[in-house]
Amino acid sequence: MIKTVYTAALVGCGRIGYSLGLDKKREQPASHTMALNGNDRIKLIAGCDTDEEKAAIWHEANKECEVFASSSDLYASFHPDIITVAVNESFHKEEALKAIVAKPKLLILEKPVALNTSEAKEIYEYSVNFDVPVLINHERRFAEDYKAAKKYMSQIGDIQNISASLCSSMCVYNSEEESTGAYSLIHDGTHLVDAVEFFLNDEPLAHPIVTGVWRDENKCVRQLNAHFSNEKCPDISIAMSGRSKFFSFEIIINGTLGRICLGNGFFKLYKRGESPFYTGFYSLLADKAVHVPRQTLYFANMIQNAVDFLDGKASLRSTVQTGMQDLAVLEDIKSCLL
Repeated sequence: MIKTVYTAALVGCGRIGYSLGLDKKREQPASHTMALNGNDRIKLIAGCDTDEEKAAIWHEANKECEVFASSSDLYASFHPDIITVAVNESFHKEEALKAIVAKPKLLILEKPVALNTSEAKEIYEYSVNFDVPVLINHERRFAEDYKAAKKYMSQIGDIQNISASLCSSMCVYNSEEESTGAYSLIHDGTHLVDAVEFFLNDEPLAHPIVTGVWRDENKCVRQLNAHFSNEKCPDISIAMSGRSKFFSFEIIINGTLGRICLGNGFFKLYKRGESPFYTGFYSLLADKAVHVPRQTLYFANMIQNAVDFLDGKASLRSTVQTGMQDLAVLEDIKSCLL
């Protein structure tokens, strides 16, 4: 049986679009270009970037593709099955709408959906009106370790609490960057919130109580902790720091019978067992019977989900709707800071 090869075009040849695929320390593929090229059911045919140097570097590595200075020029020449938009957050709405109007079979949009829920809603309405499905690259929904952790949740009893944290040197929130999204609450916080909601089967987070707010001399928020409660879990904490001299992303899920700890570079599962430390007590012991994924395949799995969707074999694992829900949570947190 001959399988369809889907054509694809890339809008944005910068960091997530291309250059992260050159990072030898990262698990590859780590960019849209490498992930698209790595799937034998996809043929990358064109790319564009308004930055002439980035476009030239990308074209040198993808000589068989056409390269353009704008997405309008690209769409005037090609009608790809898949359009991937990997531009800065401030241009998400503009480029997503242009891509939808071009009517591909699928739009892959880099996270977050947009700068705010209003822009995201406009993208969603366009996607419905033009009948163009949209896959959002909230990568942890596709990662093997996160999928394994979610499956393991059935082994740890009732969920008591979830603690999710992000540490970096990037400002958590800066009101002067509303038009660019250059603050971690939206840039990386969208991943943190989306991962938590993924584990909770997308049960909404709402009405946060925000504590631990710390602002620097420029009044930029550098630290916060947002607390939530819903029907799936009574105690949910999302902590973010922009004061750290390191980068970390981690989630700890405590159940009545076990614990899940995972994040960038680690994956540990624990279950209740007879304590080796105290007679008559039970402790948490590492569950060595569970296979730990050697690779997360986060980007490759995302692209494979796109192919499976176009084949009619699977639904999209990350959608505009879940992405909009993430933005609503981030805006609720932000409203507590104003």
